[in-house]
Order: sequence, then structure tokens, then C-alpha cells
Amino acid sequence: MDTTLSSYTWCQFAPEFALVAVAVIILLADSFLPQIPKRIYALVGAAGAFVITCLMARGEYANWFGFLACAATTLTLLLAYDYRKITCESIAGSENEDGTAEFYALPLIACAGICCLGQAKDLVMLFVSLEVITLSSYVLAGYFRRNQGSIEAGVKYLILGAMSTGLLVFGAAWYFGTTGSFDLDPLMAHTALSHGYLSTGFLMATALLLAGALFKVGAAPMHMWIPDVYQGAPTPTSNFLAIASKAAGFAALCLLLRPFRPFAEAYPGTVSILVHSLSIVAAATLLIGNLGAIGQHNAKRLLGYSSIGQAGFILIFFVNLGGDIEPYVFNYLLAYALATAAAFFAIAMLRTQRGSEEISAFRGLGKTNPRTAFLITVSFASLAGVPLTMGFLAKYYSFCALIQAMGSWNGLLWLLPVMIVCAAAGFYYYFKVLRAMYWEKPLESDKPLRVPAVTAAVLTACSIVIILMGTYPLLFS
Repeated sequence: MDTTLSSYTWCQFAPEFALVAVAVIILLADSFLPQIPKRIYALVGAAGAFVITCLMARGEYANWFGFLACAATTLTLLLAYDYRKITCESIAGSENEDGTAEFYALPLIACAGICCLGQAKDLVMLFVSLEVITLSSYVLAGYFRRNQGSIEAGVKYLILGAMSTGLLVFGAAWYFGTTGSFDLDPLMAHTALSHGYLSTGFLMATALLLAGALFKVGAAPMHMWIPDVYQGAPTPTSNFLAIASKAAGFAALCLLLRPFRPFAEAYPGTVSILVHSLSIVAAATLLIGNLGAIGQHNAKRLLGYSSIGQAGFILIFFVNLGGDIEPYVFNYLLAYALATAAAFFAIAMLRTQRGSEEISAFRGLGKTNPRTAFLITVSFASLAGVPLTMGFLAKYYSFCALIQAMGSWNGLLWLLPVMIVCAAAGFYYYFKVLRAMYWEKPLESDKPLRVPAVTAAVLTACSIVIILMGTYPLLFS
């Protein structure tokens, strides 16, 4: 344990301390300065998270998964600012903002956990970081006490999340029993795999740890909570879970699989079992996510199944275990985050002004709000993988990763048609939203939406980045 503690310094966690400090300031201000409008705290938290986002992108605090988490937290708090009418009604039953400050502080605490996870080197830090994230997320999911769906989402997330926590703890115990350490060091893996009587226990530990991490990313068979929680939870919480929590899960997967990568050739039998197991999980995740989304009518539930399907495409990078995984995972998550955040901002706007989160609520936006409809089109086109968007490049690299893995491991060809079918299915269900905007006529009672300044800025910024990053290889190659 002394070795584990000595591998960290107080300085490296300065951004995390800053995030927690902003959350504490919000809570203290709420207690001692009750006259301040609570929605101001959302902007204060967003500003603090944005500053940390800039720190995470460069310098000594560079942490790419932390960068994604901080950016997602910034967007979540901005979304919460525009969503404050529904927040007040769902908490106090009126325009009263009492009890809403904690809703703006909790994402900052969860974000600090994700940033710590991005710097973890051992199972102790991994577990503590994940628990900070999940405990905050449980509260955020069930925060709207006057909304039955929110309470149900919180309870379901809590029960299934407790199961994943148990798997992580049990796996950590097996890992310590076979290696004598909590450090995720390739040398530990080499020592355990080179001793026949230890290798079975080490693989059991790895399986349990991976199962716990797969819950966080929403991969099959640990995906069951996602559609219900995304639909029932407050929309800002759904946005946070879809982006930040998923980034945390993939950061954990990268960390857990890192010890195996130097020994892909030294232990081909063992690593082959791991690769084929991941390929089966990826295929099941792709099929459940993409085929399950086809019949959905609720936009948030659609994005829940979309989240499962997108996780399947990201898991393909892990099938290519001997390659450089993290940069491709980050790029895919960035493309997914930009498009998903824009989609949730659009859903929140419709919920506030049209009182619905169904896909049918998008009806006629192409006529009543053509500019906003175009920006929403860019986000859903990127999620579908339309060329000249960032989402297309992300899926292209996922296919390339599979082709590269097929050159290293036999028996992966069957996964290619699964990816093709699921990518095609995505075009159908994402374009249900576009069909509602451009082909369905608005009702006589449907007035043009009043697009809040924050929502307009986020939709515009996300669309610009999606298009620029999607056309960059063509313009500058």
C-alpha cells in the first residue's frame, strides 16, 4: 500500500481539488446567501469546469479522459441552466428554486472522480474514483422527487450499480490474491500468467474487473439500465451519464487492459481468449443497441439505445489489443460527445416549450425553425456516421481497427458484417428525427421555438466542430 500511495503526488490532483472547491463554494453560497438566484450557480460551475477543461488539454495536467469529463460537465451545467424551469417544477412543484443548488454541485464532484480515474495506476484509485462517480450519479438520476420516472431511474441505477461495484470489489480481491499487489503493472500480469497455478485466478480477476467496467460503458450484458435511466433521469443528468460517465468507463477499460498489451505475443493463447471474448461482447452490444433503437418513439430512450450501439463501435478498438487504443477511443468519444450533447440540448428545449420528449415533438422544425433544424440535423447525421462529419471518421477508424485486428487474430471475420448491418440500422433510426423535422407538418398550435442563447451557442459550436473535424482530412491531407 505504501508503494501505491507513493506513486501519486498532491500536485497532480490540483484540478480535481479545484472542481471540488467550486462545488463546495456553491453549497456554502446556497446556505449562507439564500437571496442569490440558484441558476447563477449553474453558470459558476460551468465556468469552473471550463477552466479545468483548458488545463486538462495541455501542460502538466494533460488528461484526455479528464478533458472529456470536464467538457461534458460544462455542457451539463449549461444545459441545467436552460432546463431550470423543469427543474424547479420537478423539485419544488413551482417556480421556487429551493433545493436546486445541489443539482449544480454534484456534476462537479462526479467530474473530479472521473479526472482522478484518468490518472489511476492501481485498483485502489480505480475503485475510489468510480465510487465517487457512481454515488453522485445515483443522486442526480433520482433528483426530481416529483417525477416518478426520475425516482424509478435512480432506484434502478442504484440496484444495478451496486451489483457492478460488487464485481469490481470481488475482482480486486482476486487480483490481489494472485499478484500480491493492487498495482496495474504489466510485470504483475507477466508474473501471474507465467505461473500456471496463478494464471487461472488472474484471468478470473480480470473477467470480474472487466464486467464491472462494462457496466459503466453500457456494454452487453450490463446494458439493461441505460434506456430506462436515460429516459427517466433529468435531461442534464442523462447528458452527463451519456458522455462523462461513458468516458469514465472506457478510461477504466483502458487501464484494466493495459497490462496485457505488452504480452500479446508472449501469451497468444491467453490474449486470444480475451480478444475473442471482447469481440463477442462488442457484437452483442452493437446488435442490442442498434436494433433496439429502431422501435423507439421517445427521443431520450432512443439516445439510450444509441449510447449502447456507439459503445459497441468503441469496443472494437479493444479487440485490436496489440494496437494503440487510447487515441482512437478518445477521438470516437469526442465525436460522440459533441453530437450527443447537441441532441440533448434540442430535447431539453422541446421538453421546456412543447412539453414532450417524444420524437414527434420535433415535427415541423424544418419549417418553423429552419436554422435550428439544420444544427440538429448535423448532430444526428454525425451520430449516424454520414460522410463529411466527425462521426463518419470515428466509425471509419473503428472498421479499420477491426481489419487490423483480423490480421493479428484469426476468427474475427464474422464481426465485420455485424458492424455493417448495425451501421446501416443507425441511418434508419437517427433519420426518424430528421423525418419528423422535415416531412411532418407542424400542428396549428405549434409556434416557432424560442431558442435560448445558451442552447443556440452550444448547437452552433458543436455543429461547426463536427463539420470542420469531419472535413479536415479532405481539406488538409
